[in-house]
Amino acid sequence: MRKLVVALALCVAAFSPVQAFEAFTVEDIQVDGLRRIAPGTVFTYLPITTNDEVDQQLAAEAVRSLYDTGFFQDVALERDGNVLIVNVVERPAVADIDITGNTVIPTDALLQAMRDSGLAEGETFNRGMLENIERELRRQYLGQGRYNVDIETTVSPLPRNRVAIRIDVDEGRAARIRDVHFVGNEAFSDRELRRVFNLGPRPWYLPFSSRDRYSREAFGGDLENLRSYYMNRGYADFAINSSQVALTPDRSAIYITVNIDEGQKYRLGDVRVVGDTIIDPDELLELVALRDGDLFSQEQIASGANNIRDRLGVEGYAFANVNPVPDVDRDENKVDLTYFVDPGSRAYVRRLNISGNYRTDDEVIRREMRQMEGGWYSSENIETSRLRLNRLGFFEQVDIETPQVPGEPDKIDVNVNVTEGLSGSLQAGIGYGSGQGVLLNFSVAQDNLLGTGDRLQLALNNSRVQSLYQLSYTDRYYTVDGVTRHFNASLRETDARRARLSDYGLRAGNLDIGFGIPVNEEDEIRLDVGIEDLRLNLGTQATDDQRGFVDEFGDRFFNYKAAATWTRNTFDRRIFPSSGARQSVGLELSLPESDLEYYKLNYSQQRFFPIADNWSFSLQGRVGFGEGFGDTSRLPFFENFFAGGIHSVRGYRTSSLGLRGEDDRATGGNVRTVANAELFFPVPFIDSDAVRFSGFVDGGQVFDTREQSVRFDDLRYSAGVAFTWMSPLGALTMSLAEPLNDEPGDDLDRFQFSLGQFF
Repeated sequence: MRKLVVALALCVAAFSPVQAFEAFTVEDIQVDGLRRIAPGTVFTYLPITTNDEVDQQLAAEAVRSLYDTGFFQDVALERDGNVLIVNVVERPAVADIDITGNTVIPTDALLQAMRDSGLAEGETFNRGMLENIERELRRQYLGQGRYNVDIETTVSPLPRNRVAIRIDVDEGRAARIRDVHFVGNEAFSDRELRRVFNLGPRPWYLPFSSRDRYSREAFGGDLENLRSYYMNRGYADFAINSSQVALTPDRSAIYITVNIDEGQKYRLGDVRVVGDTIIDPDELLELVALRDGDLFSQEQIASGANNIRDRLGVEGYAFANVNPVPDVDRDENKVDLTYFVDPGSRAYVRRLNISGNYRTDDEVIRREMRQMEGGWYSSENIETSRLRLNRLGFFEQVDIETPQVPGEPDKIDVNVNVTEGLSGSLQAGIGYGSGQGVLLNFSVAQDNLLGTGDRLQLALNNSRVQSLYQLSYTDRYYTVDGVTRHFNASLRETDARRARLSDYGLRAGNLDIGFGIPVNEEDEIRLDVGIEDLRLNLGTQATDDQRGFVDEFGDRFFNYKAAATWTRNTFDRRIFPSSGARQSVGLELSLPESDLEYYKLNYSQQRFFPIADNWSFSLQGRVGFGEGFGDTSRLPFFENFFAGGIHSVRGYRTSSLGLRGEDDRATGGNVRTVANAELFFPVPFIDSDAVRFSGFVDGGQVFDTREQSVRFDDLRYSAGVAFTWMSPLGALTMSLAEPLNDEPGDDLDRFQFSLGQFF
């Protein structure tokens, strides 16, 4: 029997003649050499079946097809009579991949990149693919400025046609940027332009900065920053001609050169709004900050387009297109600007979809939404809904998307996705405050009781100064209109002498009920009524004034109390806000038939001004005034205001400011004024929304108008830094403050902190 062996390599099959043999009709096909791959896989890719007539050309095509699968490293065809024999040698399988020496690029990221390229454990080994991955890995390291990187790959054969791959990476030291130089700049100096770049030489005062570590992505971002810098300052023709990244011979230093063409500075000419504006064009033009004669600014132009688009969104036009078109007059160095408005179709909401709320009821989220199903879309209502959900404090993140319904140009869906945070706690622990001393606490609090949005709290707290036993419940939606109802029962025992105040003790039991009535999205009026049973216990060192009060009114009082408070809140979130304001005016007074008759007025306001990402500035002011009326000639001394400490004027001991008694202890007063200015900034090396740093200036004082007049010259000031962490035990707050105008006799406490829940 004659046997003809045809050994065909891919390149030979493609470009040179194979060994000649007579064409024959295939009666059967036999595959030899398979170990892991099923014969069916070979038959799938083999372009020959039984009863086909095989000639030299078809044989070459068959070899090429099997090579192209990547499964085989050798393929040969043999003829045994009319039987076609396919001999294959499989490529080995990857049994193990081991990567060592890499720190800049994580191992998981490398393995995922290799897996995406088809090289992974269990896959067929392809040496060409491994070489491509090695080149790509080297390119990534070069893109991060590691020009001394050395990568070695080792392929070790294993039994059963398998291989182990080992990749040894020597990342080397990253080359450091020594200088950034600009060519062609006349309007701005190199020093000014370097400030635009995030990359550059490392400042001597920031030893741990990574500013001088080159990255191709970061460099690309810096070039965009440079382009924006010029185009926001009138240079509409600005262009970056080229950029060079030069490496020193020892590959340790990088020099960057950017060649630019500044062009001419342009000012705006006519600014118009045209098209199907829906709204009066003059009203839309007011939303554009630029006017005739202003410097050309790409940022301001884009901002004007966004403002017009948002205004149309309030009217329901969710897909409005606003296209600013500049008309450049290079002879006059002037740019006429026209905003072309195409509102598109007015959209309404088909469906409101809620996801991510595995604890909170859908109803709790829906009742905060101001965008309703079936109503016209309103970007203003969407933003209001987002703010209301953030202010609940139940969610770490709130995302609202408004995709168009496929095939429906006038319909959208509103998709609300929330990431739930910890809204409940069971706490038992020990805290400490520089003003309160050791704090033992046990509290059960649920801000989102059983997913209903209601709040329930049981607290047992004990410190050196005060013990508190409290049970409270808040029904956030007592009525469908959003009226809130509060219940509170508490027993409070205070030992003022341990707080270095006057020598007296106080025991007060309270029962209260209150209602919060929303006026609009930002304003609320709260009304509270309650009863109070209060007992006084004067010490041996009580002041004459305190003894005179007890002689006149006694040491036990039963009072009916009422309070009314108006609050406006525009904070962007409940915890650590960065924009918006909160102000409050409150009146607390005792009602007729009470043993004591007095009132207290309080006003507070705090505003946050966003500066940059994670940077904000806050201004806060608080004023309080109290006085007696009717048969009570003055404000009871145990209702006095106090100031000083970590929550008012830092750097001064807690509650130490103001007048002092015969025992040199603070007695407080009926007037308090406190103000704070604070700059909040991100914590270096910590990326967490639960932590923040700040620098502050505080000022404040307490006055007693029966014995002194209110004089701003008597205010105490301090400045310092503070740190706050929302820990599992509550807010951990620390401050380091330096009093700026302390007087002899003032009690100072430069370092102050508190940990745990204080009520």
